[in-house]
Amino acid sequence: MLRQVSIFILAAMTLSGCSHFQFSGNEEGRGLILENSWARDTTKKDFLGFRRMNRMTPVISGDILIEANAIDGLLAYNRKTGIQLWRIDLMGGVEGGGQIAGDKFYFGASDGTFYSVSVETGKVEWTFSVRAETLAAPTVEAGVVYFQSGADIVFALDASTGKQLWTYNRQVTGSLSIRATTRPVVAGEQLLVGFSDGFFVSLKKRDGTLMWEKKLGKSNRFRDVDATPVVDGTSVYVASFDAALYSLELESGETNWMIEGGGYLPVTPGQGAYSGELFYATADGKILVVDKSNGKLARSIEVAHGIATQPVLYRSYLIYGESEGAFVVASPSDGRAIAKFYPGDGIVAKPALIESTAEAYFISTAAAVYALRFNYFRPAERLPLQEKPLSL
Repeated sequence: MLRQVSIFILAAMTLSGCSHFQFSGNEEGRGLILENSWARDTTKKDFLGFRRMNRMTPVISGDILIEANAIDGLLAYNRKTGIQLWRIDLMGGVEGGGQIAGDKFYFGASDGTFYSVSVETGKVEWTFSVRAETLAAPTVEAGVVYFQSGADIVFALDASTGKQLWTYNRQVTGSLSIRATTRPVVAGEQLLVGFSDGFFVSLKKRDGTLMWEKKLGKSNRFRDVDATPVVDGTSVYVASFDAALYSLELESGETNWMIEGGGYLPVTPGQGAYSGELFYATADGKILVVDKSNGKLARSIEVAHGIATQPVLYRSYLIYGESEGAFVVASPSDGRAIAKFYPGDGIVAKPALIESTAEAYFISTAAAVYALRFNYFRPAERLPLQEKPLSL
């Protein structure tokens, strides 16, 4: 089991040492506090092996939160209380994540199998043998589930039965690659997918026929296109690990612009005052803020500890996890940290946020799932020293 964590709320601008909170001034003269509602160890027993990539973003449906580790299982919790609702034991767990469609949860596991399970009970509805691990979430659209295996094969299955409809096999050989894949993205009649040979392709979603392909990765190794593409109107934004972020024409694959900086995560389109920008976490520990119309760099945010997760924009905040540090709430305009929460071992999974209730959920690299709540105080208020123990 994980050690007990004590949370200290101090009336100060920052906290030092091993404390888990930092807060500072916010708009309207308020300060932000990150409160840990609950935390749970997702492993069935103590894991003493080498570090695993616990990188699944929590998937939420009503009061049910589904999370998985990359060690031994998939679990569902009551997101308000942290009470475990069900668990599926899986050798190697789940890295890529999943999608809810209707009352089913679809995901590929590290045991070489793809699953459809009941959201309410965890009952397995059907399975499909992939004979390779799945490293990204699937996409379910119009009764079809699309996913890519770690062997660079794209599958289309009937979502209700698991029957195979078609496959696209890239026949990639040779070079070293990053342990990741894209999540296939549906755009009209196209299915957009990247591969470890450095190519980004558009397939016909009805039968997997190749429509166009574009080589983005340039080196002899680590040229993967693992970043899930983001479609915005007639443009698609996608990155290669070794080279750059690209804006491509959706219909033809022609390059609109590119900016140097390799990565394996999707971009996050800005909103509100930042609607003309893209936020992009690179593999060298930066978050680039790019003008989406021309690819020009607006500003660069240095990540203090490791590599950032895919950023999330929430109200007036930029939120991301550090692979070797904290859950960070920052200013989108200059990257200044406003608040931090330290799980003690870093974060590589994109956090999930519920804006209506000001809540955030994430899994740490040590396979503990956390529920945070955003609260505020006014600097004039005096907060007494409080200690709130949490049992994991």
